[in-house]
Amino acid sequence: MEERKVSFKNLLSNQSGFTLMEVMIAIAIFTVFASVFVTGQGYNLIDSGKLTEEMLMKDFAENKINEIIVNPPELRDALTMTKETKDVEANTDYQTTVEFKKFFVPDMNQVTADDTLEGKEKENSPQAQMEKRIFKVFKDNMEKMIWQVEVTVKNKTNDSTFRLSTWLYNQNADVQIGSF
Repeated sequence: MEERKVSFKNLLSNQSGFTLMEVMIAIAIFTVFASVFVTGQGYNLIDSGKLTEEMLMKDFAENKINEIIVNPPELRDALTMTKETKDVEANTDYQTTVEFKKFFVPDMNQVTADDTLEGKEKENSPQAQMEKRIFKVFKDNMEKMIWQVEVTVKNKTNDSTFRLSTWLYNQNADVQIGSF
């Protein structure tokens, strides 16, 4: 058996390890990957916080609308003049604003106006007169029966808002159908 002598000179000339350049490239690649990963996680946390706040404000708005649906106020013209703003009972950092609006049916005669001579003759026909009366009764009754309620929830600390609206049916509306 032949013994191999390991000399100090052979150890220094061993090329099986990493060079300084290879180590620096590996560290640079790892640094870029780590930066992207940490930044992505930060954005995920921020988005998660915003989503949590938006869901909380949505819940407050839904609860307020459900309260109004279960116990509706008397729907009258005076409701449209003011907005009711109150703090949320469960969390004083949030406030709700309730606004009532009347339903509005546009005048279809202005939309479908025909200025030609034939159009004016059709406008005076018995059928056109009946359509006008039907539309007027429909318009008057719908504007009495349908109301919109809009609830806005605002975070007082950062001014973010969430709006939710729905339609209410006025059960006490004085509907008159027999006026054709």
